[in-house]
Amino acid sequence: MLILGIDTSTQNTSVGLAKDGKSVGVRSVFGKSVASEKLLSLIDELFQTDYSFNDVDSIAVSIGPGSYTGLRIGLATAKGLALPKNLPVLPVPTFSALNYIVRQEWNEDVVLFMHSHQEFVYYCTSAAGSTQFPISHDTFQNVVGLFPDVSIFIGDSEFSMPEGKQLFLRYPQGDHVAQLAFHNYDDLVQKCSPELEPEYHSNLEVVSWTRKSR
Repeated sequence: MLILGIDTSTQNTSVGLAKDGKSVGVRSVFGKSVASEKLLSLIDELFQTDYSFNDVDSIAVSIGPGSYTGLRIGLATAKGLALPKNLPVLPVPTFSALNYIVRQEWNEDVVLFMHSHQEFVYYCTSAAGSTQFPISHDTFQNVVGLFPDVSIFIGDSEFSMPEGKQLFLRYPQGDHVAQLAFHNYDDLVQKCSPELEPEYHSNLEVVSWTRKSR
């Protein structure tokens, strides 16, 4: 199975391919509001390799939370590409894609966040071995105060940090979205619908999936 993954939830617009759950290509470009200009050209670049779009079996898209405009562009593009071939569009929670990266680098408990607007962020805690976490919404400084025992905060925007705390910038990637979609295909394909919309609300719950054998 070849899955095209799209992530436009942050300023890092990214697309990637996963073949049977393994990354076989990724293209990304960083910049504010570049998704509308660069997304299709990134997809074209991605298929100038060993695969063509005709090989794609499904399209996975980061469904939120994240940039309001970016998420809509990503989903609209996924639907537009999927329609002529009647491909399933698989909605992958953005925090699952971010956590996929984080768990390759950190084993300890961390706080993940995605910029919402002004000083507000969506956030959740991520514990090693945890499979489920709720998403909340607050100012970043309030979030830091809520977790005195957590020293590492990982997300898509810079904020000032108090002494003893560290912030690391990380961004979801298209190939990771595709990999997660493969390993959770049976669950996600049930959510495929023409009425599929981005998930913006702060009370969402996402699942940090572990890899499943298929």
